[in-house]
Amino acid sequence: MHHAAAGIGVIAAGLALPACAQPAAYDVTFVSEFAEACVPGRLTYAATKQAVVDNGWEAVAPSVNPELAAMMVLSEAAAEDPELQATFEYQTYSKQIAGQAHFLVASRASAMIGDPDDPEDTLNPWVSVGCYLYNLDAEAAIDPEPVTALVGNPISNSHTDDSLVGYVWGPPCPMPRTGDTYLTFIPEGSSYVDQTGFSGLVLKFDTSELDPGAAVPDPYC
Repeated sequence: MHHAAAGIGVIAAGLALPACAQPAAYDVTFVSEFAEACVPGRLTYAATKQAVVDNGWEAVAPSVNPELAAMMVLSEAAAEDPELQATFEYQTYSKQIAGQAHFLVASRASAMIGDPDDPEDTLNPWVSVGCYLYNLDAEAAIDPEPVTALVGNPISNSHTDDSLVGYVWGPPCPMPRTGDTYLTFIPEGSSYVDQTGFSGLVLKFDTSELDPGAAVPDPYC
């Protein structure tokens, strides 16, 4: 496990190509792997890591892949914010999917973002659990339709140019406390590579961590 002073978690772009009528088999598999690893335990960091391992992911050091290592260095640096008493911890994992190495990052970020003089402020601390699935060898974007089916919302924003293809979905109806979902492809040579540390494909969301002993909230729908 890795720890660093910090705030908001793993760096990833977020923001589109027209959807195909029938998603390719890999597109469905990629999103299914994300759903199986990231959805069941999303309400706590411990449960997220357990769900990831239960779905066949192996814990690895970021150094197993240069882009993964670069991305985590940037993420740790971005997370530093002593004024917010911020903390950031994460675990990186690897798994073969469709004959390619894929990587997953589970993270927990905590920060005091509420009124510092109010001990009852529920924003102190604000704790976010992140789950991020990467194919760092991807050469093209995937169809967003399987993600739309997963989150139960239409695409809320999209963008496409030579440097980035991306989609955003609002908070998923069946997953209370989870925020926006991002599917992003960054091609090699993109100006975003220096900002994020990687090229390839990422699917991610973050969830407000459930307080110990709190009841699991009902779905929004």
